Amino acid sequence: MKPLTESDRRFIERLGLQAQSEGFSRIAGQIWATLIVSDEPVSSSQLVDTLRVSKASVSTNTCFLERLGIVERRSIPGERQDFFAIRPHPYAALVEGQMKRLEARKEVIAEAKATITNEQTLAKLADLDQFYTLYYESSKDLLKQLRCQIRDHKT
Repeated sequence: MKPLTESDRRFIERLGLQAQSEGFSRIAGQIWATLIVSDEPVSSSQLVDTLRVSKASVSTNTCFLERLGIVERRSIPGERQDFFAIRPHPYAALVEGQMKRLEARKEVIAEAKATITNEQTLAKLADLDQFYTLYYESSKDLLKQLRCQIRDHKT
C-alpha cells in the first residue's frame, strides 16, 4: 500500500466520522475510505496497521462492507491473507441492497396493516408505507442513472 498523504488521512478520518454519525461503524467508514485512496488491494494486516485497530474489527467491518456490496475480497497468489478493494460499480450494488431492504420493510408494514385495527396506528402505518414507496421509487430512478453511467463508461 502506498504511503498515505495528510489529505488521505484526513479523508479516512472524516469518512469514518461521517459513517458513525449515520449509525454505521466508524471503522467501516475508515476502511471504505482507505480502499478508496488505495491504488491496489489492501491486506487485512495493512488495514490493521494503517487504522490501528484490531484484526477482529477489520474482519467484522470488511464483512459488513462486503454485504453492502461496496467491497470485494480478493486473493493474491502466494499470499495467505485476504485483500480487499472497492468492487467495480459499488454504488449500484449499494442501492440494490437498499431496495431489497425497503421491500422487506414494506412487507412488514403490509402484514401489520392487515392485522392491526387501531385507526391511529393504521394512519401512521400508511404514512410510513408512503415514505417507503417514495424512497423505493426514487431509489429505482437512482439505480437507473447509475446503470446508465456504468454502460456509458464501457463504451
